[in-house]
Amino acid sequence: MKNKNFLQSVKCALRGLASGFCAERNFKIYICIALVFLALNILTSSGLYDYIILLILTCGVFSAEYFNTAAERLCDRLCPDEDENVKFIKDVAAGAVLAMGIAFFGAEGAILISNIC
Repeated sequence: MKNKNFLQSVKCALRGLASGFCAERNFKIYICIALVFLALNILTSSGLYDYIILLILTCGVFSAEYFNTAAERLCDRLCPDEDENVKFIKDVAAGAVLAMGIAFFGAEGAILISNIC
């Protein structure tokens, strides 16, 4: 059913954020990692753009994980038995999370190294 107004859409989106966060252990791990990077950015006196990059990459990792979680749930619901196409979909979705994670760690590592040196 389509939402009738913007506020309903926001409520559904917030409910989705909370549901994904509660359902997946990885979200808690990503929060901890992001907080560690935030603390390191503070300690190394990062600039405004460094914080913007951290925010964008953190949101990117979370978005990828939300899509991965949704794809896994949908696949499991539609095809509970083992299936090569479902395996492919799940692997590709997990690969998207990994790719975003590599970008996250690579960029944050470069920022921190450049701030220390």
